[in-house]
Amino acid sequence: MEQIRHIEIDAKKSIGKVPESPLFCVSAARANLLLRSDHQQHLKRAVQECGFQYLRFHGIFQDDMGVYREDAFGAPVYSWQYVDQVYDFLLGIGIRPFVVFDFMPSALASGETTVYWEKANVTLPNSYEKWQNLITAATEHFTLRYGREEVKKWYFEVWNEPDNAPFFSGTFEDYCKLYDVTARAVKAVCEDYRVGGPAISGNVEWVSGLIQYCSQNTVPLDFISAHSYSTKGFCEDGTHLPALPGIPAWEPGPSWELGNQCYDPEGVLPAVLAVRKAISESAMPHLELHYTEWGLTWDYWDSLRDSYHAASYILSRINVVSELVDSLSYCEISDVFEEDGPPSDSFHGGFGLLNLQGIRKPAYFAYWFLSQLGTERIFCTDSNCIAAKKGNAYQVLVWNDAAHQDQENKRYYDHEVAPCTAGRLQVAVSGLAPGNYLMKGYSAGYQKNDAYTMYLRMKKQESLSKEQVELLDSVSSGQPFQISFFSCDEEGGATVVLDTLERENDVYLLSIIPY
Repeated sequence: MEQIRHIEIDAKKSIGKVPESPLFCVSAARANLLLRSDHQQHLKRAVQECGFQYLRFHGIFQDDMGVYREDAFGAPVYSWQYVDQVYDFLLGIGIRPFVVFDFMPSALASGETTVYWEKANVTLPNSYEKWQNLITAATEHFTLRYGREEVKKWYFEVWNEPDNAPFFSGTFEDYCKLYDVTARAVKAVCEDYRVGGPAISGNVEWVSGLIQYCSQNTVPLDFISAHSYSTKGFCEDGTHLPALPGIPAWEPGPSWELGNQCYDPEGVLPAVLAVRKAISESAMPHLELHYTEWGLTWDYWDSLRDSYHAASYILSRINVVSELVDSLSYCEISDVFEEDGPPSDSFHGGFGLLNLQGIRKPAYFAYWFLSQLGTERIFCTDSNCIAAKKGNAYQVLVWNDAAHQDQENKRYYDHEVAPCTAGRLQVAVSGLAPGNYLMKGYSAGYQKNDAYTMYLRMKKQESLSKEQVELLDSVSSGQPFQISFFSCDEEGGATVVLDTLERENDVYLLSIIPY
């Protein structure tokens, strides 16, 4: 007997607001890469199509941005030329910066420990007075250039994953001091500016500790930030397999051991709940919580991020945590990303929603579809479905998030994996006002807005021709797979708007518009 997944939508029954957190913020790589025209075009496409409001990225103080130098007498020399170009561009396309104060300028660093291919310095300042002056100068410059009212809408985050040794050479106590000096400097420019941290990689004790420190020492703290990925080690005993074929092993490489990871269907939620608990039990229980990095995997060259599975997995994780956080920033927007050096392949398991040529990956459509939802959520009988309305138009987003891989990501998603049939999917909407309607159906999944599967069939060429890029871009254009018309009578009974054969990891967006 054919399995039927029947979903009932009640257009008259509102159940609250559609959470804004998934589209509130998205991440990019380091600041200097935002000077590149291709990266700018990728970001512009994502802002226009997905409606992201804030962009978080590293490195405004790294040497390649030229912000901080010292003269022969040790006096600071500031240059805002490159930072201004980046921020002017962001504001010009309609997205605001989620400012991260990292990493340490060489002239101000207390040591030579670095991370990433670009050698970002992760040591403490050699002078807290000079660091404070740098933060003050930066905040004053932003205020002068963009105006106090605009900068009030920004966020200032202090450092990146200080609880993770590759990114910070100090202790928790060192971080508290760094945070203290930084937060006070920001607030001295404007009390209404928002500052927070600690952008943990997972050590919840740092959240509790920072809140306690700020409470006891009257240090400004407007929000908590944290990171989490929906991944787990594939080997149950924690051992690691030999190097996987096709995975680069160049120097310097990452500052941590690459893992044999697999997707965790329960991932992200436990981490969010733990941080939420730490906040609620603290002296500041009403602090905002921003997840300024999240994703399906933290590992490099992980082809899960390119696979058609990614869209349904992303929606599954967003659905369970979106009401628990104030933002959930996907890492990253683009494969223009050089933590381990310039990418060597058009689809290489990079972090981006868009590949090096700006081609939309299946993961991209999770966000594009979310952006099409209205603000009011309406009743739906399926937990893997979001139904919404905006005015007198309705939207239904539904996904199948089957996960049963039997190998680590880099082996399982590195080749074409055809999905199993899940059965018949029926979506019925009741409560519509009498009249005529247009329904447009969009989808993502296997061979549907799935450039990666076609790329695999091209035999994974390192260099794509112009014609191949255009072809891959065309198969991930987001065009509707179905356009139909229907009418509702005075009775307002249920109308089946979709009846199709569903496959595992399919995603559907249905847009219902009166005409």
